[in-house]
Amino acid sequence: MNRFIEKIDNFIDNKAKRLEAHSVQIPINTVGSILFIIVSAILLYLVPSQIKINTTAQITAQTFPVLMLRIMLIFSIILLLKEIVAIIRKTEREYKEINLLVEVKFLILLFLLILFLVMLHYISFILSSIIFGILMLFYFRAKKISSYLIIIFAAILIGYLFQNVLHVRLP
Repeated sequence: MNRFIEKIDNFIDNKAKRLEAHSVQIPINTVGSILFIIVSAILLYLVPSQIKINTTAQITAQTFPVLMLRIMLIFSIILLLKEIVAIIRKTEREYKEINLLVEVKFLILLFLLILFLVMLHYISFILSSIIFGILMLFYFRAKKISSYLIIIFAAILIGYLFQNVLHVRLP
């Protein structure tokens, strides 16, 4: 088993060394403004279907979210226009260096969180928590068996306390 773990560690280390050397420069204001324009436009489209109102009052449950989204959209458009002017004038723009190794690590953690959420729908909270905890320990390369046992014990204890002491229904 230790030999298998060592092979995996070596494989991960080799990939990490290659990714660590790579980085990408992105124009942060351009990318950020485009991203926020897309997000605010999608959310503006979705708000009426997500926040139902049955009144003709001027101020409703949709008022504040729509106002904030419109402000976000307007200022994102202004920022994008400023970036376009900077491109046309060929003036200096702000760039951010993105390290690919850091981003890949983030994506792996995001994948593990999404996997945990998916597992909650198909298996119990306790089993999902145990699997997620073990995967997280594996991700952080924990080698002590006691760490794995603590995760298993904690997941079972927390699940028991929530279900039987606090009477909280868990998935």
